[in-house]
Amino acid sequence: MSSRRRVTLFPNGYKRGGRVIFVPNQGPWREFLNQCSERMNIQVRRIFVAEGGEINDVDFIEPNEVLYCSEGEDFVCPSTSSNEWVTLNVGGRCFSTTKSTLTRDAGSMLAKMFSNEWASQRDYNGSYMVDRTPEYFAPVLNFLRCGSLVIDDDTNAEGVLEEAIFFNLTELIEPLQQIVDKQKRKQTSLTRKEMISILLASSVNSPLRCQGLDLAGCDLSKLDLSYINFSMTNFGGANLKYANLDNTVMKESNLEGADLQFATLKGANLCRANLENANLRSANFEDRGGQKANLEGAVLKGAHLEDCNFSGANLRAANLKGCNLENANLRRADLAAADLEGVNLRGANLTKANLIGANLVGANFDIRTTTPWG
Repeated sequence: MSSRRRVTLFPNGYKRGGRVIFVPNQGPWREFLNQCSERMNIQVRRIFVAEGGEINDVDFIEPNEVLYCSEGEDFVCPSTSSNEWVTLNVGGRCFSTTKSTLTRDAGSMLAKMFSNEWASQRDYNGSYMVDRTPEYFAPVLNFLRCGSLVIDDDTNAEGVLEEAIFFNLTELIEPLQQIVDKQKRKQTSLTRKEMISILLASSVNSPLRCQGLDLAGCDLSKLDLSYINFSMTNFGGANLKYANLDNTVMKESNLEGADLQFATLKGANLCRANLENANLRSANFEDRGGQKANLEGAVLKGAHLEDCNFSGANLRAANLKGCNLENANLRRADLAAADLEGVNLRGANLTKANLIGANLVGANFDIRTTTPWG
């Protein structure tokens, strides 16, 4: 062997963008990979000879040999890949992928770029130059490759959303928007610790006013929240399991998807509240002292209401469409003009309940159901 061996490096799958480099006579393989990475402006992790065999020692390299540098992927023959494989230089970081991956979303900008030959500036390696942020582009490319959205903890989802919008990847925009919205709610909503601090600082002699708070997703389980005014408060997805909500005012509040299992709501006012898809299994609304819970006009569509005690509650014009009220106690409940379409009332107690004008189309009864008409 000559004292100095000169070889030509090409990106994996390409016969253009070559770079000449001298191979050291000795030294660790990792050091040579680093030299190749610096010369090729990509992160070289594997090297192949022209026939496709992988080498991992400088002693195996012959003078004037042609080598192909890979970022980790298997060898791609230049003769068969030149029309399919492409490399993008996104903000200085190179991504190797296929045209079929980039054109997966037919309506996207990437599909329009690569469905035909894209007349764009290329760098000295022949990579297409894209002036976007590589950290945000990486999850987008991964989604196009495998169909799943994976975002590292240290990556801003809002930045990834901007990439999806820029490239018009409609399939990706909605799930990213949900992630961003959830993160924003988490940043702005009160925590359990903050809510407890409010409770401890309040006077026992005056009712606590907490209208319009954002408590979405907050863990409020087992807390005593009785007699508090929570009108127009956002409890979406909150955990209110076993909470004491007796005589609480929750008028026009959002409790969509909230967990109120085993909570007590005696005398609570939920007039026009949104309880869609909430879980109220075994919740208790009965107040034997005579103060009735008010759920007039409330939306309980799709809510879980098994074993719930609505005895004497005001449910006038409430939307209970599709609810599960199996074994629920609706004795003396006012359900006038309520929408009970498709409701499961098996084993429910409707003794002396007011069902005037109620919609019972498709409601499911069984022999255990106790009805007002016997």
